[in-house]
Amino acid sequence: MMWIGAGAGGVLGLLAALMLVTVWHELGHLWVARRFKVPVKLIGLGVGPAIWRFRLRDDVRFEVRALPVGMVIGVIGRRGPDGQLRRPVAHDLAVAAGGPLASFILTVILFLAALLTRALPGLQIWLVYTGLLSAVASVLNLLPLPGLDGGHLFLLSLAQVGLQLPPHLEVEVHHVGLRVTAIACLMVSIVMLGARLFGKG
Repeated sequence: MMWIGAGAGGVLGLLAALMLVTVWHELGHLWVARRFKVPVKLIGLGVGPAIWRFRLRDDVRFEVRALPVGMVIGVIGRRGPDGQLRRPVAHDLAVAAGGPLASFILTVILFLAALLTRALPGLQIWLVYTGLLSAVASVLNLLPLPGLDGGHLFLLSLAQVGLQLPPHLEVEVHHVGLRVTAIACLMVSIVMLGARLFGKG
């Protein structure tokens, strides 16, 4: 269970930690979106090209993607083609904040679980390091960069006071940010997996 070790066990532990942290984070967004009735159009499990997809109820597209690390939630844009708001900006602010808040809650849960598993050192170490990973994800996602939750919160806060980009430009800024973030996350994951596999080789 020790994800900091080398070999297959370490790789599986790291993959499990990454999957738990990213899926829990996105489920935070999804839960808040459902609470505020923000229409969800996509639930994607994993990253990369879709290898299997089908339609859920309410016309939500569910996709399983090639690499089993991460998750993505897509909601209907907050503005229509004419620039008119589809819902209050406060609802989108809540959805953007839902992911980092969920990551913080997961960190607390994992640290508490680690305190209860002292008789299982391997599991305890995995819980602690996964909790730290969740904490880092929560903090990094709050950076005001396009594609990250902090970027959404920043632009939405500006929109609240009447300062906002044209609809097409706002979408493009976030798309570019998401692509850069996805590539960076994939590269970090590959480096971390390589270090686990070959670090003691």
